[in-house]
This record gives sequence, C-alpha cells and structure tokens, in this order.
Amino acid sequence: MKRSNQIGWAQVRGGVFIFLALVFFAGGVLLMGQKTKMFVNKGAMRVVMSDVVGLKVGAPVWLAGVDVGLVTDILFADPKNSNEVSIDIEVDTEALKKIGSDSKVTIKTRGLMGEKYVDILPSKQYSDKPPTVLQGTSVAKLDDVIQKAGDAFDKVNGIIDNIDKGKGTLGKLNKDETLYSNISRLTVEMKDLVVTINRGDGTLGKLNRDPEPYNKLIAILNRADRTLQDIQASEGTLNKLIYDKTLYTKLTLLADKSIQAADDVRDLNKKIMSKEGTVGLLINDREFYDKGLSLMTKAEASVKAIEEVTAKVKSGDGTAGKLVNDKALYDKMNKMADDLNELVKDFKENPRKYIKFSVF
Repeated sequence: MKRSNQIGWAQVRGGVFIFLALVFFAGGVLLMGQKTKMFVNKGAMRVVMSDVVGLKVGAPVWLAGVDVGLVTDILFADPKNSNEVSIDIEVDTEALKKIGSDSKVTIKTRGLMGEKYVDILPSKQYSDKPPTVLQGTSVAKLDDVIQKAGDAFDKVNGIIDNIDKGKGTLGKLNKDETLYSNISRLTVEMKDLVVTINRGDGTLGKLNRDPEPYNKLIAILNRADRTLQDIQASEGTLNKLIYDKTLYTKLTLLADKSIQAADDVRDLNKKIMSKEGTVGLLINDREFYDKGLSLMTKAEASVKAIEEVTAKVKSGDGTAGKLVNDKALYDKMNKMADDLNELVKDFKENPRKYIKFSVF
C-alpha cells in the first residue's frame, strides 16, 4: 500500500495547537521572568528584624517605590540566643548600590489587607560595595493599633462615666442645676442691661445714644492735630527741640564732656587714693594714723593738765595761784618794785653815798 504524501487536516490542527502552546509557554516564561527578574543580575543581602508580620518567601522588595527584587528565604537568625528573624533578599545589582547602612528597612502592606513587601529607603551615598546585613525597623501592627484604639475608647468611656456621675467641671455642668440657674439669671440680666443701654439709660446708654461724647472726643482729637501742626509749622522751642540739630549736637558734646569729666574724676580719685601722694598716705597709711592718734591722746592729756593748773590758779593754790588771787601779795610786790625803783634812782644820783673808795 502506498503512503500518501498529502498532509491531512488533523495534522494541521495538531501542528497549530502545538505551535500556539509553545507561544503561550514562551510568553509565560518571559512574563514570569520579568516579574521575578529572572534575567537580571542580582545581589544577595540579609535583613534582620524582630518581627516579619506575616512576610512570605517570594514577596517583592521595593526601593523608593521601585520593584527591585524579592524575598528568597525567611528563618531565625540565631534561635539559641535571640528571637530575631533574618530575611534573605535578592536585589538588582544596580539598585543594590543605593542601599547603605543609613537605609531604613521596613515591612509594609499593599492596601489594608494586601500582601506584605519589604520597603527600603535609599541611602544618601552610592556605594560599589553595599553592606551584606542590615537591621530592619519594626512598624506598628494592626493588632497594636486596635489595642491602642481600645484603650482610647476605654478612657473616653471613663470620662463619660465621670460626667454622668457629676465629677469634674463637665460633670458639674451636666448635673449641677445651680450653675444652670446662675447662667439663666445671668442671661436675663444681660438682656436687661442691653435693653437699658438701648433705651439710653445710664452711662453706657448715654454713650450709646448721646452723640455729645463722640463729638467732644472728635473735637479733642482735632485740637491735638492742630496743635501738632502748629508745633511743626512754628519756630518755637518745641519745634527746635524736634527739628533743630544744633541742640542734638550740643547735647552730644555735653555728653562727651561729661564722660571726659567722669574719666578725670576717676583718675583724680586714683591719684588721691594712691599711697604715693600725701592725701593717699593720710588716708591709707596705718602708721600715720597711729601716730596721729597718739599725738591727739598726748594733746588731750596736755589740755587736761593745763585745765588742772588753771583750776588751781583760779582756786589760789600754789605760788602762781597766790600771785593771781592774793591782793596783799600783789600790793607788796608792787611796793617792792616801787622801792627798788627809788633805790636805783637814788643810786644813780648819789653813788658816793653807797660806794666808799679808799687807797689807804
């Protein structure tokens, strides 16, 4: 039996089916390779964290929001000594150079209940030799957030219970009827006050209704404005005080002279207080002070002695006292002086009467 050289329709369909299957397989391989970066050069790195919050092998690795790798393995770093978990990742070689020791590594969730992924904050430096191990940063878990929210609700409930029990300021505002009565009374009084003001009664009412105070205030302001204008336009003292620079210059010179005078006074004070000058010695020398004190003591003693002698003379004690106070002694001495004077006079007139001279 001769073999037919013609291709049957069944064979054509089989060939087309196989071809399409190979095309789909190749497309799937390319797609998976692109997703897993199968055909991209990669580098390995390990991240150590205290909790991976449900991260799984095959999870993506993002660098500044760009998918650059995936998680290859998750295991305990050192089970005997710690509870830390190590995450082995593979990252694109070029992206790996932007990961450094200052990079922040966290685990985040895409969406509220989406898959976990490793998020890395790029380093500020570009390094050809990136670190092989990084310490990850733990993030708040949903359970922790729910627990904190529960604690917050418990506190709110406690505050509401205290308000219902009348505790605290809000509780008193809620329960105390006296406060409500006071507020109501205050509202009525405020209403009465506003009505009184609107009627024009009292000081506030007159200020509200009577235009005279307003007019007086405007008049005062106008007069003040005119006074300022007059001062600016006049040539009087106030105008010169404001605009004349001569007074400022003189005051400045006076201040400079005052400063110089103060300096001169300080220099004079230094010279006076210096021990090199006479006044300084008088003020600061202790020996001179002691000598002066001793001299004053001696002078005081001398004065006392003179006072005692004077007292004795006045009382008639001693020769000097009798000379001063005894009238008879004074008369005798006066008479003796007269007699002596007569004797000298007679001696001058008659010397032979008193001197006798003989040779033999």
